[in-house]
Amino acid sequence: MKSKWVNSFTVALCLTLVSGYIYTLDLAFINLLELKAYDLKLTARGTRQISGNVVIVAVDEKSLKAEGRWPWPRTLMAQLVDRLSTAGVAVIGFDIFFPEKDAYVPFAAVKEALKKKDISKLDREGLGQWLEEVSDSDAHFAKAIENSDRTVLGFFVYPTKESAVANDAEKLNPSSLQLLEFSQFSVVQQSPSKEPIDIRQIYAVGMSLPKLMDAANSGGFVTFVPEKDSVIRRVPTVMEHGDYLFPPLSLQMLQQATQLPLAVRFAPRRIESVMLGDTVIPTSESGDLLINYYGPARTFTHYSATDVLSGKLGAAELQNKIVLIGGTAAGTYDIHTSPYGPLYPGVEVHANLIESVMQADFLIRPDWLVILDLLVILVSGLILGLMGRFLPAYSMALFLVVGISGYLYADWQLFTEKGIWVHTVYPVFSQAFVYSGITLYRFIFEEREKRFIKGAFSQYLAPAVVEQLTKNPEMLKLGGERKELTAFFSDLAGFSAISESLSPDQLVELLNDYLTEMTDILLHHKGTVDKFEGDAIISFFGAPVNDDHHALNSCLAALDMQKRLKELRAGWKKEGKHELFMRIGLNTGIMVVGNMGSKSRMDYTMMGDSVNLAARLEGVNKQYMTFTMISEFTYEQAKDHIEIRELDSIRVVGKKQPVKIYELLGRTGEMDDAIREILPKFQEGLEHYKNKQWEDSINCFEHILEGSHDIDGPSLVYFERCLTFQNYPPDDDWDGVFSLRVK
Repeated sequence: MKSKWVNSFTVALCLTLVSGYIYTLDLAFINLLELKAYDLKLTARGTRQISGNVVIVAVDEKSLKAEGRWPWPRTLMAQLVDRLSTAGVAVIGFDIFFPEKDAYVPFAAVKEALKKKDISKLDREGLGQWLEEVSDSDAHFAKAIENSDRTVLGFFVYPTKESAVANDAEKLNPSSLQLLEFSQFSVVQQSPSKEPIDIRQIYAVGMSLPKLMDAANSGGFVTFVPEKDSVIRRVPTVMEHGDYLFPPLSLQMLQQATQLPLAVRFAPRRIESVMLGDTVIPTSESGDLLINYYGPARTFTHYSATDVLSGKLGAAELQNKIVLIGGTAAGTYDIHTSPYGPLYPGVEVHANLIESVMQADFLIRPDWLVILDLLVILVSGLILGLMGRFLPAYSMALFLVVGISGYLYADWQLFTEKGIWVHTVYPVFSQAFVYSGITLYRFIFEEREKRFIKGAFSQYLAPAVVEQLTKNPEMLKLGGERKELTAFFSDLAGFSAISESLSPDQLVELLNDYLTEMTDILLHHKGTVDKFEGDAIISFFGAPVNDDHHALNSCLAALDMQKRLKELRAGWKKEGKHELFMRIGLNTGIMVVGNMGSKSRMDYTMMGDSVNLAARLEGVNKQYMTFTMISEFTYEQAKDHIEIRELDSIRVVGKKQPVKIYELLGRTGEMDDAIREILPKFQEGLEHYKNKQWEDSINCFEHILEGSHDIDGPSLVYFERCLTFQNYPPDDDWDGVFSLRVK
């Protein structure tokens, strides 16, 4: 029963962790399902109450029938602006562009001007100039915009380099920025971090004529950024070009209507929020805002533009209203796909955004919800694992249904009552996944021994090694065997001092990052991790699966570990973290290896004099100021594939037989150029040292130290040792072996 308990819970835990990992992968098809679930929640809550302060003046079928085909003369657009201004609207926002000059000649305006102008005194050039001025319908429109003192023009942006190039769009230039300088945020808190913030960029822009933009009170972009399924669920509240930040049309209209300041607040590495006065608009880290749709198309009041032009609608309907002007007729229809389906007017998307900010009514997905999602996945999975211990399959199925139903109810309440969007699909998928895994496990016992081996050894054996163990479980019987292996010991230089300067959380994070990277390399080279002792790694090569190249593989692992640690140091240095340096000792020889312990608790480990020598060599690195040291026994088996430097012959404490030691420098042909340059002189100095030619040896090592950019540790050691022997010569029977005084 105890075994069943442990296995059932372990299966649930493993499957739950897999679910959490799948969540972090952000898989496209699950993400799409999540978005569709979001749409379902949004539409299922139905149409919601609006304030009535936002109205849409539409260029609709009725207007086209009365006023003529689109595009209309700019004089007619000027008349529309004048009518709205007279009616006392709060602000006018155009979700329509006027990028080209109007070809229409307002003959009525020319005739009226002729009545007031004596043209008989004008020469041909003066007459032409006068006609051009009075027939310029764009000028009439610009004047109406300027006189209204409440008009905001939209402009279109290209948010990617590809879209800008594909459309041969005009890039933002100084003159463009000058036209838009009234459309920028103020920054109320600059991020202290030097890391860039992932704000949506403006690579090119499409604007109305400069004279129109110049006449407007302000401008805002009208570009939406659809999701992968082309549905508009979010809108950027901030877009960036260089050092300039720009708001959308909706926020610019609100700013003009309320005269409240519009600002961006930054936090380290992200946008904290956008603010209109005291109203905080919650955004994503990059500045996107979820659109809180109030209902399907035409939820907001639509007025026909022709009714405004004719005077049928006036102050009674429009006074103090926020007015959006956009096209809804066929041929002028700016349509998008919303959670309510296709054919949703773009101008009404802006209306939803304005209404949402006015009511401070937002849909939010705070950053901490990622933690909540993972907690739900973890807790629900583990509860299913516990229930799997006590409940039969059909009861488990009922429990699953109850659990999923309870979560969906909580999900709905959070969304409708609090405006908080939590994931629906991922947690439900997790519960179903764990349940399926537990059910399947109950019917599979034949592979239990193999599953045990994989679970027990996968953390410290390479996958290929574990696979062989599952095929030959007898390799793991209690007991040991004498076998030639290569022992590996590593330790971090000065780690005790580093650990004292870190908090427990920082220490664990740093150590886990380091051990994970190093262990992966060891496993890649067929190493077996014996144990971790703080920052030390103890490993061996050649068991439990035979490896004829264990000495070489240990050397290659050590080289790759030092290389990877160098890369990690560069990253830690940029982040202002501590830099770690690792010492490694390798020795090849006969050892005892196997499962040591009792039948209920055993440890697959190694022991013997050869193991102790590897541990000593790791520490001897300190004396020679090196980082990777191998014995002559390891070198003999790997010498055809590695570059080394002979360091010394040493006699460790407790042993009479000397051992030749080497510094491991690289794979064959891959030695560092700086070492390669000094190596001949070092070898020459070493030969002088062995022959007791102290002066010549000192000259060689002094030459290296004076010419090296960085101090070469072994050269410095021998330089100081030769100076000592020059003044205090060794005994006549000195054999060139250096005896270590400490272990």
